[in-house]
Amino acid sequence: MSLLLAAVMAYVAGLALLVHAAPTLADGSGYGSDQLGAVHLVGLAFLSVAITGSMMQLVPVLLRVRVAHPAVAGTAALLLAGGAWLLAIGLWRDVPTVTAAGGSLAVVGGLAVCAAVLLAVLRAWRAGNLVPAGVGMALSTGWFAVVLVLGGLMAENRHQLFLGVDRLRLIELHGVVAVVGWIGGMILALSLTLAPMFSLAHGYRKGPGHLAMGAWHLGVLLIVAGLALDAAPAALAGAVVSITATGLALQFAVGVFRHRRRRVEAPMAHLLLGLACMLTAVVLVLGAWVGPGVTPTVEIIALVLGLVGLGCGVTAGHLFKVVPMLVWTGRFAHLAGTPGAPALSDLYPTRLAKAEQAMFAAGLALLLIV
Repeated sequence: MSLLLAAVMAYVAGLALLVHAAPTLADGSGYGSDQLGAVHLVGLAFLSVAITGSMMQLVPVLLRVRVAHPAVAGTAALLLAGGAWLLAIGLWRDVPTVTAAGGSLAVVGGLAVCAAVLLAVLRAWRAGNLVPAGVGMALSTGWFAVVLVLGGLMAENRHQLFLGVDRLRLIELHGVVAVVGWIGGMILALSLTLAPMFSLAHGYRKGPGHLAMGAWHLGVLLIVAGLALDAAPAALAGAVVSITATGLALQFAVGVFRHRRRRVEAPMAHLLLGLACMLTAVVLVLGAWVGPGVTPTVEIIALVLGLVGLGCGVTAGHLFKVVPMLVWTGRFAHLAGTPGAPALSDLYPTRLAKAEQAMFAAGLALLLIV
């Protein structure tokens, strides 16, 4: 709960900084200090910390093993959250010492989280408890480790040029691995279980979700290889595979939607919108690749669709159910089955969730159109 609270605070701060950076974004500039601060507040301090906090609770539920000893897990997560804030502030205010300190803490804490999750998945596999969602979590966590290492190198390279690689190429690699591999991959992996659970869905087809997960990570691998080796055919093939993967993920989500046993709530609404945003982003970039070329404006639109539309939307939408679930478990589980015990659905803020969905969709549309 403390991690989720810290993540939501970063979400608010990141969006406030995004408002400040909106004029320069509209001009096609995506690498200023305001933009870097906003992206890292949203992508690292919000999304990565929220995902980490959720995994601390969900890994034991899905895989029947805990992530790590609470003291170890808490320390690693604290380093990640604190380092993410310092890194974002350092990039925003262009203070090398703060950037270096925050980046170092975030990398150490994040890699510790990665190691703990991967070891938990390994223990689940040895115990025979590994499910497809666990495989997806392991693959996404591997991409997070790449994000951390690459991000640390890039942060240091801003002030001491030692990487003999084109900066734009590094930014593209970092963005694809972070938004698609880590954030998108983890959202898909968790959605294999959470989407049906939160919708009370039965009878839906699991196959499209499993195929989507495999194709999703194959697409990321091909795009990364294409960008790293300057091999356009591999990157184009990766984009095609990613479109297929997103289509399969949408098919899975629509199947859950059709077999749901409760009204459409924030997690499902945001999942459908987020996958539609991801599909639009990949099609847009692919069209630019084979057509007039990828411009800074196209890259910014794709980043907004992936980071905000998919990442922020789905994560924020799920918090409307995850937070009540944690609160109910912590405060009311011992009252289960007794008169007067609240139901989990009683803690879901329906009006607030509907207002958030409407404002989020309107804001995302205006941000992209204007």
